[in-house]
Amino acid sequence: MKNLNKEININKKIIVLMILFTIITIGLYTSYALFEISVIQNNVVVIKTGTVDITTSITDLDTPTFTLTKGETKTITVNLTTSVTNDIGYKMYYDVTSGISLFNVTSTTDYTSTNNKVEGELNTSKTITFTFQNTGNEDLTITLGTQGGLKGYPIPLEQGNELKVNEELGVPVKNAIITSVNNPTNTSCKTYVEEDGIIYISGTKDCINFNYVWYSGKLWRITAIYPDGTMKMITDGVITTINWGSKSTVSSSDLTSAYSTSYMREWLNQEFLPTLYNYENIIVEDAGWYSITDSASTPTKPTGEYTLIDPVGLLNAYEYYMSYKNTSYTNGYLNIGYYWWLITPYSSSNVRSVNKSGLYYDNSSSLSGVVRPSINLKSTIQLFGGSGTSEDPYRIKGDIEEATANITLLNTRYSGEYIKLSSDETAPIFRIVDTELVGESLTTKIVLNDYVKESDTILTKNFSSSKSYELWTEVSASDTTYWRGYLNTTWLGTLDTSMLEKGTYYLGYYTTGSYKTTVCSTVSSDVSVKKCIENGTIVSNISSDDYVGLLRAGEMFAGQTRDYTHSNAIDIWLITPYSSSNVRGVSSSGSLFSNYSASNGFGVRPSINLKSTILIKSGSGTKQDPFVVGLASAE
Repeated sequence: MKNLNKEININKKIIVLMILFTIITIGLYTSYALFEISVIQNNVVVIKTGTVDITTSITDLDTPTFTLTKGETKTITVNLTTSVTNDIGYKMYYDVTSGISLFNVTSTTDYTSTNNKVEGELNTSKTITFTFQNTGNEDLTITLGTQGGLKGYPIPLEQGNELKVNEELGVPVKNAIITSVNNPTNTSCKTYVEEDGIIYISGTKDCINFNYVWYSGKLWRITAIYPDGTMKMITDGVITTINWGSKSTVSSSDLTSAYSTSYMREWLNQEFLPTLYNYENIIVEDAGWYSITDSASTPTKPTGEYTLIDPVGLLNAYEYYMSYKNTSYTNGYLNIGYYWWLITPYSSSNVRSVNKSGLYYDNSSSLSGVVRPSINLKSTIQLFGGSGTSEDPYRIKGDIEEATANITLLNTRYSGEYIKLSSDETAPIFRIVDTELVGESLTTKIVLNDYVKESDTILTKNFSSSKSYELWTEVSASDTTYWRGYLNTTWLGTLDTSMLEKGTYYLGYYTTGSYKTTVCSTVSSDVSVKKCIENGTIVSNISSDDYVGLLRAGEMFAGQTRDYTHSNAIDIWLITPYSSSNVRGVSSSGSLFSNYSASNGFGVRPSINLKSTILIKSGSGTKQDPFVVGLASAE
């Protein structure tokens, strides 16, 4: 809902107060028309539709916007009149434009509390009485507004529908989330904890299904709303799996200072941040993060000045605790069944994590875990669609524009978006990893969103026979006994190879320490292509020239897929060697493993590179509506 908190000078004869969204249906088809709202002397709001005028006069108010102080109760009378004799459908609603405390509203007429509105019909006039009671801990600013149209035509105001149809104006994210927090679909649900002016989204998985946001090819969850209107988000699922580890020797009594030089911080703000579209205008780049040691049995809220200022960080232990304070850690909505990192140090060598059961615990910083980046949305960010559910997440204005069929090149899209290589309903779904320069071609690297299967059975195979350091390339590309051969013959046969480019698969070692020994691309003067390691040195850049490969440790989406939880996930191989006989992979609980021989049998999520000329044919890039891609007709 559009914010309507501009101060009005009632001494002027006519002052534009607001543009409200309104829907009117014409003929057999639905179209949308904006109602022009003006404020005139004597506090009268006139809505002009071209054919129908609905006049709203508000008793005892100078403007439709008013302040309700802490503990105050205010009764307001609204009179609706129309200039025509036709039956008019109307909706009178309120919008909390400042303040995040709870309040109660009652009305003498047709009040529907779940949607913050009074609705009904009139043919000449109607009087509505609102009684507002502020039961929260801070003052509120409230604005009244009206929608209307000829009886029998739809005037959607229900949460969800209203957010989809008003794409031109947009809807403040904060307003939509607060509406859901205050009015859960299930009245028995606990949805938040309020503390020090902060609303923490808190509750069970089934209750918290209103805070999903689709941004830059990734699904997010809003976890907290701050008094200044900014909101913290965390990715809903697995982005990658790496060590948290510090780049310097820790000599202090804790790891508080170690995060500032950690591989984790470096990955978040060097590897992940560039995958966020238009982030300069969408997220808070100077956001504060607490990396303060906490070894209490119940995490304590960090206070004082932030220890770090970064665009991207991780949730701290207290923020995670607040996400399930209304329930249990097992049932909390942020529990995804994998081991994932928090930002909070536990001791001189351990860091707090979340385990596969959802319990926070201490884990060695030299070990690995799932990375779920966290960012803060700016207070000015608006929505243009969605209803906030996992199947229909909110969309952010300013995010990457929708693709144009048969015009938009796939290599212009962003990491995380979902694609299919054909319109066949049974075609597998992939995710965009990144763009890679292969020769002179800027290819799009994608990874299978599922495990490789035969029929409905997950397939497992050995990586190699462990004969040498070249564990991937020692196997013939035609030997189907091992994964390299199977993927480049049998599995490749299920794809349209005319769409593919042979990729370069680096085999840099990852023992402990920097992920940069494996997250490499072709060294190039092209700034759009990632460099290898800080000084341009590639470590063990033995590579294969295959159509099909596997992701490297630390690469985007090099981990378990969100579609599976620990109970039904399997161990999978990555392409990264650990030693002359062991290969890195990702365990079913989400962590990297290093001590598994290449002769073990595990599953895979293969990756391929699509040609630079691949076009988007249809779809929106979400999991529910993946892009369908293909060659230009002339190819």
